[in-house]
Amino acid sequence: MFAKSGPAETLVTIKGPARTLHGKVLAPAGPTKAALVAAHGRNGDMDEPLLAGLAAVAAELGLWTLRFTFAYQEAGAEPSAGHEEEIEDLRAAIDFARSTSGHARVIVTGRGLGAWAAVAAATDESAEEVILLGLSFTGQPERKVALERLAEFEIDALLVVGSKSERLDLPALHDVVREMRNVQFVIVDAANHRLQDARHEAMTDVVFARCERWLRDRIG
Repeated sequence: MFAKSGPAETLVTIKGPARTLHGKVLAPAGPTKAALVAAHGRNGDMDEPLLAGLAAVAAELGLWTLRFTFAYQEAGAEPSAGHEEEIEDLRAAIDFARSTSGHARVIVTGRGLGAWAAVAAATDESAEEVILLGLSFTGQPERKVALERLAEFEIDALLVVGSKSERLDLPALHDVVREMRNVQFVIVDAANHRLQDARHEAMTDVVFARCERWLRDRIG
């Protein structure tokens, strides 16, 4: 198991572009190495198992971590067209992480919708490293361009998807990223688009192991 007992999380409020955002900060005792900000999927929130567990893994590695809930979810609404408002929410969370943690270096992770918001934030130079979990991609031209910008901006990325995702064209995604030396592409066998198994339980051990390895390679 990767989630162990450790420091307690702190509830925080973040000034968002439209309304106040709520999040949880987990920071290990002593000096930290960088910050990590985590964004949830379309139907999730900051407490979904992959985000909560990944925050714990990152904190054990010496990262100051923040996970938060998008404004639309707290309002009981739908995501914005093109996810523009969610991208702005994520930028606000990244700014909060920098100012609160004292770290200029912010690693951004997201699942599903949060992953696409992370791509946008990274390629507008809000972050230099991203962990992308459960991307939905069926060859959409605008999403292809967004992924290609990871290479253009030399963004280091860990891309983790499920082999049984019903929202993913695996060959099409592989064609986009296979020449990108900055992207590590991981396929989790038998996982769906939410990186869950056949019982609809998050495949945390497999996902966390790959994320921990990738993070260790970058932060020591």
